[in-house]
Amino acid sequence: MDNESATYDLKKEITGVPKYGVKMKFNHTFPEKRNQHLRPSIKQSLPFIPMFCRYMQYYWKVNREGRRILMDYYYAEQGKQIYGVPIGGIGSGTIGRGFAGEFCRFQMKPGVYEYNTVYANQFIVTIKDEKDNTIFQSLLSSYRKKSNRLSSRPKGTLSNWESNLDASKCHYTGLYPRAWSEIDLSEYGIKLIGRQISPVIPHDYKDSPLPCAVFVWSVENVCEAERKVSITFTFKNGTGTKKQDYEGAPTTDMFAEGQAKGVSIKQTITGLECTYCLACRLLPEINITRCVKFDPAGNGEKIWSDLKETGRLSDKCVDDNPKTKDVATALCAQVAIKPNATYDLEFVLAWDMPTVEFPMRMKKYSRYYTKYFGADGAAGPKICDHALKSYFNWEKLIDAWQKPVLEDSALPDWYKSAIFNELYFISDGGTLWLNIDSNLEKKLDFDDPRLAYGRFAYLEGHEYRMYNTYDVHFYASHALAHLWPNLQVSLQYDFKDSIAAEIEDNRKHLYDGKCTPRKIKNSVPHDLGDPEEEPFVLLNAYPIHDVSEWRDLNMKFVLQVYRDYFVLNELQQAQAENASKFSSIEFIDKDSLYEMYLQDNRNKPSNELQNKKSASMYINESNGKVYLMDAITYLKAMYPACKVVIDKSMEWDKDGDGLIENCKLPDQTFDSWVMEGPSAYCSGLWLAALQCISAIATILDQPNDCIHYQEVLEKGKQSLQEKLWNGTYYRFDTSKDNKDTIMADQLSGHWYLKACGFDYDIFPKENVRSALKTIYNNNVLGFCGGQLGAVNGFIPNPDPEKPGHIDTTTIQSEEMWTGVTYALAATMLQEGMIEQAFQTAGGLYNTLSERIGMNFETPEALYAEKKFRSVGYMRPLSIWAMQAAWERRKLIRD
Repeated sequence: MDNESATYDLKKEITGVPKYGVKMKFNHTFPEKRNQHLRPSIKQSLPFIPMFCRYMQYYWKVNREGRRILMDYYYAEQGKQIYGVPIGGIGSGTIGRGFAGEFCRFQMKPGVYEYNTVYANQFIVTIKDEKDNTIFQSLLSSYRKKSNRLSSRPKGTLSNWESNLDASKCHYTGLYPRAWSEIDLSEYGIKLIGRQISPVIPHDYKDSPLPCAVFVWSVENVCEAERKVSITFTFKNGTGTKKQDYEGAPTTDMFAEGQAKGVSIKQTITGLECTYCLACRLLPEINITRCVKFDPAGNGEKIWSDLKETGRLSDKCVDDNPKTKDVATALCAQVAIKPNATYDLEFVLAWDMPTVEFPMRMKKYSRYYTKYFGADGAAGPKICDHALKSYFNWEKLIDAWQKPVLEDSALPDWYKSAIFNELYFISDGGTLWLNIDSNLEKKLDFDDPRLAYGRFAYLEGHEYRMYNTYDVHFYASHALAHLWPNLQVSLQYDFKDSIAAEIEDNRKHLYDGKCTPRKIKNSVPHDLGDPEEEPFVLLNAYPIHDVSEWRDLNMKFVLQVYRDYFVLNELQQAQAENASKFSSIEFIDKDSLYEMYLQDNRNKPSNELQNKKSASMYINESNGKVYLMDAITYLKAMYPACKVVIDKSMEWDKDGDGLIENCKLPDQTFDSWVMEGPSAYCSGLWLAALQCISAIATILDQPNDCIHYQEVLEKGKQSLQEKLWNGTYYRFDTSKDNKDTIMADQLSGHWYLKACGFDYDIFPKENVRSALKTIYNNNVLGFCGGQLGAVNGFIPNPDPEKPGHIDTTTIQSEEMWTGVTYALAATMLQEGMIEQAFQTAGGLYNTLSERIGMNFETPEALYAEKKFRSVGYMRPLSIWAMQAAWERRKLIRD
């Protein structure tokens, strides 16, 4: 095989349609439709009537002030069953795409989701035969008037545009961060494969935050005559919401930058300057034509007929007198293709919204990508050029990352789709990746990772608008810790600083009506704020409970600190040994840039130490790879905060038995599920945190601290066995009401300890195995036949020959939480229960993906029938704990 053939085969292997992923025809319909019209039972509702009354007062007050409700239980989003892989990097906004070709969900301004399908945003194909006659023209999306796939367009809008595709011959494959559309037009001599690539790459901190996506249309001539094929890309201003789109007067222009030739729309979106840029790669054989302005509210006849006549765009397409303030642009690439030949037409869409300001206007931030491309609002063309030059390298890196998983014959097929597609939330979770502001920069130590990597934040969910909700991030953080660990430690530094913060503004809590300060010193906040207020400044946006009394937040901080330390060490060791078992290890630089950086700064005069911009050495600019945050440095920085929150939490051990008590309130992440006295969930987390802080004290040579925490731990371990172990599983809590409830998440503390490299230091092996088998037989197999994950609470029948029932004490006990199910499956993998793990998680994912069509809008919770809660949620990123557990098992086995 010659070099040219080998290169072609390699490229085809990297860019070809994968075997795995979400796969559908364009005309696919899902067999089951769910909604959020929840109807709690009378028994469930009675305790919450006072809270409901306070919530309505709160709802009225917030609406009167012109703000959006933080968690809107009155108006809930319904699943649309249309979504494919969204586009865009991490932290700079995303645009959703439907599996049938739509541009259909806009998340441009932080915290704002606009569920609009914009009909003017399209790809169009035009095919001419050897005599230059147009034989086919169509939108490259399937539009069906009576379907719910697209929101209905205003009467007459682009009415001349047609979708002439046979949707049954069009196939979609989604494997985040890429997607493929296969369109069979062989009756006209052409086959198309459209490839969508976003720059989401593990351990990459330079291209991953870019606000762009590349679209490559591979055009194959499958007939014996020449074909001339045009692909036209059209796009309008705004996001499809009239109020936003009519904000200001958008302007359009043409540009050329390096290899990119395109058109741009400069506009204001919800008060923030934003420029859309569409570009195509300049090549001699491609004829690129542009329409700088057409009316997206018109009938579209000018563009449609121009393309049909010539396959190109001309001045005839321009609309000088549009019906509305809206404006759209178009970009056309035409190429002649010989028989049996293939040619790639390469497009890119970029959106440059360089600065972020929240409604309270306390600070102005620049997005992280501006570190490399500038914050002057003129970065769009440069990003387009960079993307067109870099995308194949992105694909090589994505392929190298995903291949070990996709080629692992021991993993089930569904998992090979789920593990990557659930990662969509890392970019589409209202995510922010910001440069630090100058005031914070002055306060940071020179080895603070935020200097190099900025600040990272993502929402609890599309509908639950709080940044870095910590009790939920506890589950989701495994994705960051293993794929972008420097973002995880950056986030942890923000929480470290927030522990000491105080906000004295009194606030009435919706649950019990009590008034307490918004943020109490020496407590881990529930979240870092609401994008409708001022995140990073106004902490604890969550209005329902006094979260300073939540029993899980402090423990989850300590556990994540040790888990991060362990993962950093683990990756560093694998890196040094050139281990290939970790699917993302090769993206880390083998040279310790961090050590170089520290040494460089040690040798500088003290005044030069203040030049913190040298922190750019955290990234190797020559190859784009990064160092790993030094594990010991991280541990030293976190230890004082860990001590503070652990010592504070000891106040909750009222009887001195070594276990903290819940206060007969829903005082943890299950925020409508009351726990009383020691509970399996919180006691397990507490003891696990004590184990971790004891280990940290030992590592940092703090023997007195270690002895103190070990004494409490030993007492607590004995109490856990005596008070909560019933011989088969750990009791939900010590109250009479819940004595029989089997909680799916009762081993959360043990799950984290195993993820931290510990073994059975607290939870005896026989207890763990017995509890897991009990959960599997009841919460999993007893709930929807094992096809919907693990229900949170289950009550067994005293007669083992008879089935038990779901715990309906509260709405959350009868819910299945997607992220908890993945965490449970990870625990099973840690314990060698391979079949049970994949059945638990696989039944859930197959239902989500194949039956109810909630791909790329994974909900927090599902019920046994018809209902779900909270569309697009953070916690399901916990599936990456499964991957971590799987990779560690392989390391041990090999």
